[in-house]
Amino acid sequence: MRESGIGHEDQPLPPASSPDERWALVARICSSPHLARSTRLKELLHYVCRRSWNEGAEEIREHELGVGVFQRPPQYDSTQDTIVRVQASQLRKRLERYFAEEGRDEQLILEVSRGSYLPVVYGRSGAQPELEATAEPAAGERRALRHYLVWLLASACVGLLLLCGWLFQQLRSQAPVPVATGPTVRQFWSAFAANGAESFIVVADSSYSALQDAIQRPIGIDEYVRRGYEDEFSKAGLPPRYGQLLRYLMARRYTSLADVLVVRRITESQLLNPSRTSVVHTRDHNIRAFQQGNHILIGSQRAIPWVSLFDSSLDFHLYDGSEDFHMQHDERDSHVWVENRRPRPGEPPRYVSLSRGAEGTHGYALIACLPNLSRTGNVLILAGTDMTSTEAAGTLLTTESFLAGLLNRLPAGKGSGLPHFEALLDTQRVESSNRGFEIVALHPH
Repeated sequence: MRESGIGHEDQPLPPASSPDERWALVARICSSPHLARSTRLKELLHYVCRRSWNEGAEEIREHELGVGVFQRPPQYDSTQDTIVRVQASQLRKRLERYFAEEGRDEQLILEVSRGSYLPVVYGRSGAQPELEATAEPAAGERRALRHYLVWLLASACVGLLLLCGWLFQQLRSQAPVPVATGPTVRQFWSAFAANGAESFIVVADSSYSALQDAIQRPIGIDEYVRRGYEDEFSKAGLPPRYGQLLRYLMARRYTSLADVLVVRRITESQLLNPSRTSVVHTRDHNIRAFQQGNHILIGSQRAIPWVSLFDSSLDFHLYDGSEDFHMQHDERDSHVWVENRRPRPGEPPRYVSLSRGAEGTHGYALIACLPNLSRTGNVLILAGTDMTSTEAAGTLLTTESFLAGLLNRLPAGKGSGLPHFEALLDTQRVESSNRGFEIVALHPH
């Protein structure tokens, strides 16, 4: 497809670039194996290029794309229907692969900017343009704001930074260990890739967790969806800079290192169909999505409010940090405990951790495999009291011997479908040694 037009004046382009060259590049991308079979992604790419290059659009909003490309009604709510964000993320990944493989000799590189969805073309040898420079505060103001952020959240961030550093050193000091997948692992994960259903790996919203710490109260799913927490930014008596800080925090999509490590194990093991799987941030998902498809939620209710949709089905109560969360911290002795709502014979009503000592840090991880809201797909919840515990849950589900041992303890199910269950892991992090875990409770559903 070739159309004539002129490039937008604010769009950095190499001197030799012309509209025809850019449209020729689009044609080559769309005919490549990465996009050739994806009609939606090709339509999305053509649309944003036409709006920018031919019509001079300075901004392309998510709602416009939902209506113009994905045939959503004009009154649709983009906060509930995330099709544009999910498809745009897929398009960006396909473009990256194209320029790394078939298009590695292309002199021009095409990207779709985040937020404004504008196409950006630049020379392979040139510097990538700073797309958000005009939207950010002045450099001096940014520095002051960041310093203020550090001081305000220092108590919450120091421990996280130390733990991230420790994990990084562990990764660097250890040789890569191949993921020991086998028939049990592949059969288990095949339920999340069967019949062409979409699968979503949902990573934690660390900003959401930090905001609850800052305002010292939980934020429920209703408030999260309608962004009612934004009222906190302008509360009477709140220092203006503090409100700006909270707004700055919630404008960004941060996640946990543990989530990244679990996603890496899943993708490196090639357990899911990459063309039917999307990795999405919690804030870019929605309630209606849980009516269909498969969902892997990496985080507790404190970081992924969607977990509360399944709270009534869970035996292990999802508390974290306050009375409205899964895993509670006793501030007097730094214990962590998990409530057992429906104890089986011989099980305690509460599992309490050991304090930090010479033998390391004690925690818990929950693995819950449940049906989605319409019982047409599956939901997998991996929730840990800390990053190490979350990673332990991911390790169990991607290691043949560990997963086989868990599934062998479940009663024979009906048919050959995925078994639904909850497993509670007792995890141990020992300084300068490998992490260990033990299944202390297993409840079939």
